[in-house]
Amino acid sequence: MADKHSSRGLVDVSVIMPAYNEEKYLEECFFRVVKVLKDYGRSFEVILEEDGSTDRTPQIMDRLARDYPMVRVLHFPKRMGKGFGIKKCLKISRGESIILIDSDMEYPPEKIVDLLDKLNEVDIVIGGRTCAGRYETKFLRYFASRIYAFLLRVLFGVKELHDPQSGLKAYRREVIENVLPLSSNGFEIDTEILLKATRKGYRIGYIPIKYSYK
Repeated sequence: MADKHSSRGLVDVSVIMPAYNEEKYLEECFFRVVKVLKDYGRSFEVILEEDGSTDRTPQIMDRLARDYPMVRVLHFPKRMGKGFGIKKCLKISRGESIILIDSDMEYPPEKIVDLLDKLNEVDIVIGGRTCAGRYETKFLRYFASRIYAFLLRVLFGVKELHDPQSGLKAYRREVIENVLPLSSNGFEIDTEILLKATRKGYRIGYIPIKYSYK
């Protein structure tokens, strides 16, 4: 992880938090992310993104942006897809390291520090649900996730893809800049980034996390 800012990077860490109708969990996730990064002692920004939310998610994001200068918000009036939102956030991010975390509190924000520390060894770090054993979720969802990862490993020959759809990841900025442009607008954006990155020789690492199905 770079200690010095590049010509583009103005902060050490960018945290991207996509959300869709997450009024119940958004603030809790945000405040835990902020506490973790303040304790970590690196400069950071938080980018909140939502598209087509029909609850109070947009209003909560705007209030957080007013109250906290490190927060930026992206709104889109209709549902565009997770990949669409992430691409927009990546475009405006300024960090030397980039964290992606879902806003629904299924992933522990406290593990962000472990992800950032492991970026000293590899180029991409995934919060691996499967690394901690059988995680709690609907059986069909768990089974489909394992089959999906298995097929990716077989079809593309990338043995590191154990949990590609995890909603907690860290990237070096160099990785993102070198996999652009991205075409996915849905959940498949995670796979697109990882496959393009591994083809360019970037290394993937994992840390075990406790996943809490909501």
